[in-house]
Amino acid sequence: MKIRRILASCLVGLAALGAQSCLKSYVDYFGESAAERLTGYLSDLDEMLSGEQYGWRMEYFVGNEDGDFGGINVALRFDSEKGEVTAMSEEDKTAAYTSLYVLTSDSGPVLSFDTYNPVLHKYGTASADYYEGRGGDYQFFIIGYDKEQKVVHLKGKRNGKFCDLYPINEPIEQFNEKMYNINRNFYVGSFEGEIDGQKVTGDIDVRNHQFTAYEMEAFGTDKDGNPQYDIANTVTVPYILTEKGLSFYEPLEVFGKSIESMDFNFNLAQSDTTFRAPDAGVTFKGRIPSDWLPYEFFEGTYSLTYGSFGSTSTISNIVLVPQEKGVSYRVKNLGKQFDLLMEYNIRTGRLELRYQAVLQPDSDEVIVEDDHLIVVLLPWALGPDSGGLWMNPDLGMMTVWNGSETNPSFDWKENGGSRKFETTSFLLYYYDTDETADSPYYDGAEKYSFAGNGGSYQLPYLKTFRKTK
Repeated sequence: MKIRRILASCLVGLAALGAQSCLKSYVDYFGESAAERLTGYLSDLDEMLSGEQYGWRMEYFVGNEDGDFGGINVALRFDSEKGEVTAMSEEDKTAAYTSLYVLTSDSGPVLSFDTYNPVLHKYGTASADYYEGRGGDYQFFIIGYDKEQKVVHLKGKRNGKFCDLYPINEPIEQFNEKMYNINRNFYVGSFEGEIDGQKVTGDIDVRNHQFTAYEMEAFGTDKDGNPQYDIANTVTVPYILTEKGLSFYEPLEVFGKSIESMDFNFNLAQSDTTFRAPDAGVTFKGRIPSDWLPYEFFEGTYSLTYGSFGSTSTISNIVLVPQEKGVSYRVKNLGKQFDLLMEYNIRTGRLELRYQAVLQPDSDEVIVEDDHLIVVLLPWALGPDSGGLWMNPDLGMMTVWNGSETNPSFDWKENGGSRKFETTSFLLYYYDTDETADSPYYDGAEKYSFAGNGGSYQLPYLKTFRKTK
């Protein structure tokens, strides 16, 4: 855990300082120069890394200062003769990438993955959404290693996160497939329990690997005499999945209990699931929404019904095509001149249609007019007491399943992105990127109308989304 890692880091640092001090007066005592000792240290580690029969599991913790991400299991196989490493990630079942690595010195011993590897560089490379990356590292200070315990302690040079290596007892392909399946099947979104009679609830961000616990405080009873609670304290820690459950980057401190890891029942049915921390004597009950659906369920063809005041319209032959597995679907034929994306929320098992720049058909490029006018899908709070338009990527609507697997249909519901108004509808707008967000050119967006809607850029009052095949 983090406390142990910090202690190890301090001991190594003190040892290094002590060695430097002694060298000034007793150079001959050591028999070798500092450079020679470092070379031997790195050579010994290289032999250890490449000598492990099957390879290593890396607890790869990433995230920026705001802690927006947790840990990912990365399987590594080292080849010291070629200076190559093969990497696989629990985020992809079969993809394996080979690149170069080097053990060198840079203000201390360093393990560097110095050529591009999609697994090891994914979270450290800038992208359109994360211009500074997502806090990943591909160069690590070597804090220490133990050949008997078979563990290597690393610390990211840039993000300062501790990332340990442990040997695995099966080929990395088998280990990675196992962790991939655990990752895909872990979709518990919330939990509740008690610690010494005190109520605890919580949320699990399964996409960003964040575990949040709320210490609840009773403040009275309702009209039926049931206790009412409010949140007295919130604790969020990053986690990484294990073969038994999950392990926290640093201890989860709740109501005086310190929890480093939790075992989990992976028999995920539409019922309660259990988290246990035997050493702390803590048990939480995980909750899965009763209408939760897997990502694969949504692929197919749909009809969309919308409208109000006794007048409804239907757009048929809307096709959902997988865009990014487990993350999103491409929506085709909702409009002839554009494609949209629907996001899959693994926590709720639902699809969400949100604010977005629309895409060119069969392309990942957004539609741009006159070099600076972008066509956007805009959430619309259409109703008798509102009518606001909102440019916020968190706002939109989500599907609510009717429970039928043979004749599935979904109602549309506001996705909870705002407490001030309720999204009921959508509009197509031109957005001028040279102006502020409240300066759209909506009249021109009629050029990009919805299908079967009389050529209108308005899609009022979404009602049902029925799967036809």
